[in-house]
Amino acid sequence: DKWDDFGPGTEVTVLPRDETYLKESGGGLYPGNEILNLTCQTSGFQFNTSVLGWYLWDPGCAPQWLSSLDHISTETKEERIISSREDSSSQIFLQIKGLGIGDSGNYHCTKRVGDGDNTDKLVFGPGTDVIIEPGPRAPLTPSVFLLRSQDAVACLVSDFYPKDLNVSLASSRASIPGQVLTVAPTARGTYSAIQIGRVDENDAVICSVQHLGKEIHMSHKSAESEERNKLLLSVLSLRLLFMKTVAINVLFTMIALIF
Repeated sequence: DKWDDFGPGTEVTVLPRDETYLKESGGGLYPGNEILNLTCQTSGFQFNTSVLGWYLWDPGCAPQWLSSLDHISTETKEERIISSREDSSSQIFLQIKGLGIGDSGNYHCTKRVGDGDNTDKLVFGPGTDVIIEPGPRAPLTPSVFLLRSQDAVACLVSDFYPKDLNVSLASSRASIPGQVLTVAPTARGTYSAIQIGRVDENDAVICSVQHLGKEIHMSHKSAESEERNKLLLSVLSLRLLFMKTVAINVLFTMIALIF
C-alpha cells in the first residue's frame, strides 16, 4: 500500500499572525542645544529577532532614516544620534544631542518586514511630534503684513525674537470675531506668527503688534480703496510693459545698424 511509505513525521505549530504594535513617546517642545530622548513601546511580534529603527518624517518631506537596530546590535551611534534596544521590555530608544531647528518633525519607530533585502516593507508607528525652540540670540523686530480675501483677514508677523508678543485685529465698524494666533519657530532661529479673523467685506482693518515694548500698526482699507490700488497697479504695470517694449525695439534697431 502506498501509504506505508510515510516517515515518522514532525510536529508543526502554527502561530497567529503578527499584530504589530508600535507606540512612540517623549515628544513635545524642546529648547535648542538640549538632548532629545524618545521611547518606542512594541508588542505583537518576536522582538528579539526583529529589525527596528527610527525615522524623522517632516510634513511635506520624504521620511528621513535615522537609525536601525538588528537582533545582534543593542546600540548604534551616528554623530549626534544614539539608538538602543531593551529586549526585556520590548522597547527601543532614540537620543539626539545638540538639538537644532532642523530636528523638528514627527518621529516614528519602525519594524522591518521581509527577508532582509532592499524590498523589505516598513511598519511605522503613529509617531510623536517634536518642536525645537530657537536658542538665545539678539532681539529682532518683526516685519508685519496684512493680507485680506473677501471676509477673511490675516496678520502675518515675520522673523522676530524673542517669542513673546501680542497681536490684535481691529475693524472700523465692529470687533473682529474668531481671532486665532499661531506662533511657530523658523529655520533661521527666529519666530513667525499669524493672526486670523473674520470681517465684513467693506470694513477697514488694522493689525496691531506689540513686541519688546514697541507697537507696530498695519492697516488695510475698504474694498473701494482696494479697487483704486488695483487700478493704480495695473496702470504701473502697463507703463513698465511699454518701457520694456521701447527698450527692446531700440536694442534691435541698434543691432541692425551695427551689423
